[in-house]
Amino acid sequence: MARFTITISETKLRLKHLIPATLLALVSVLSPAAHAAYPEYPIRLILPFSPGGSSDLVARAVAQKASTLLHQAIVVDNRPGAGGVVATSFVANAKPDGYTLLFAQTSHASNPSLMKRLPYDSEKGFTPIALLADHPGVLLASTKTPYNTFAEFLAYAKANPGKVKYASAGIGTWPHLTMAMLASDANLKMVHVPYAGAAPSRIDLLAGRVDVKVEAYATVSDLIRSHQLKALAVTGKEHVAALPGVPTIAESGFPGFDSSIWMAVLGPANLPPDVTQKLQAAFTAAAKEPAVVKQLADQGIYARGLPGSAVATLIHDEIIKWHKVLGAAGVQPM
Repeated sequence: MARFTITISETKLRLKHLIPATLLALVSVLSPAAHAAYPEYPIRLILPFSPGGSSDLVARAVAQKASTLLHQAIVVDNRPGAGGVVATSFVANAKPDGYTLLFAQTSHASNPSLMKRLPYDSEKGFTPIALLADHPGVLLASTKTPYNTFAEFLAYAKANPGKVKYASAGIGTWPHLTMAMLASDANLKMVHVPYAGAAPSRIDLLAGRVDVKVEAYATVSDLIRSHQLKALAVTGKEHVAALPGVPTIAESGFPGFDSSIWMAVLGPANLPPDVTQKLQAAFTAAAKEPAVVKQLADQGIYARGLPGSAVATLIHDEIIKWHKVLGAAGVQPM
């Protein structure tokens, strides 16, 4: 009996010392030091759009530089579909280890108002990492229209309600949202003509079958320079350097008007803080790299390189903004 009692006592003593040691080991596993080697293998940057557009250009330019800073490859993975929902859902459900990231764009903030049931929470479902860039749009007019300036366009649209036809790449796309916001702010009555993509809408604008359209500057710069389309106004807060005589909508009587294609990197929710910090440092530095800044500026894209906190604020504000715009335009969520 005495021997049995001693064994129990020894066991209790051993457990008494073992439990703190186990907890200490667990804490060390969960501590930032556990991710000191990150990244140990290639990172995937999921892009919700097809190759070739301005988003693809920014993603690849910044990813190339960030991979150098992280000493690990970053693979841009294009996964278009459902207005970005396919790619966004994939990242939302990915393991929060820093190896699967999302290249988010303006549609990330407008989709909550366009779709009744998203398979993720656009804010809580992600870890904001970095704001890379934004791309101003240009309000374009067919050469067959009687107006050559933004002021002349406004005067004509107000004097001819329902006569101006504006094109978009489809209901709920960024060009549609921007024109809907302008129509609301300026109290204009125009006819929306949605197309299945930017290319066919641009073709009809060139042919004069529609009157005006908003598009990212990079995709139409050649058409503006060759005088095949007229640039009436810039939709973002800043001027486009290559269009010195073209005003912003904000300075043309609509203070605060701002509609740009912003581009950011997000991770799944609950990304470890130390991993988030490493990614934020690499992506913000990459976006500010002089060679990257110039490459983007040549396409009319503004490099930003801002931290995750700026991304979180932007997404929150944009969700509210587009909800109001779509409500005013009478667009019902699908």
